[in-house]
Amino acid sequence: MSEEYKNIEISDGVIKEIAIRSIEEFLGDVSSKVIKKIRKSLDVTRNPDDSLIIEFKIDVPYGEPIPEYVSKLTEKVKHDIEMMTSMNVESINVVVENVFEKEEEIEEPGGEEEEKTE
Repeated sequence: MSEEYKNIEISDGVIKEIAIRSIEEFLGDVSSKVIKKIRKSLDVTRNPDDSLIIEFKIDVPYGEPIPEYVSKLTEKVKHDIEMMTSMNVESINVVVENVFEKEEEIEEPGGEEEEKTE
């Protein structure tokens, strides 16, 4: 095959979308508000050698060991980006902004039922 057909450019927007979907898969069932907040904070930087630096902010469920949680998340994001783009992810920088109660989202449907019975 001819070499001229092997030049593929992947936009930062595609890399961001892969990262967002990877984070969303890791977090599981989260609201669109949470994903929108992460999307707004996510940044992709390309180094001169075309390696990537990914940066974003997240909230972590209360009770989770933060270093382990973030490590698993960053491994997934790095793996997904590298697998889908064949680009090298040099680093992923995460700022943990907050912790939240896991049960808050789970209790909502029961809370609505209680209000209806009043």
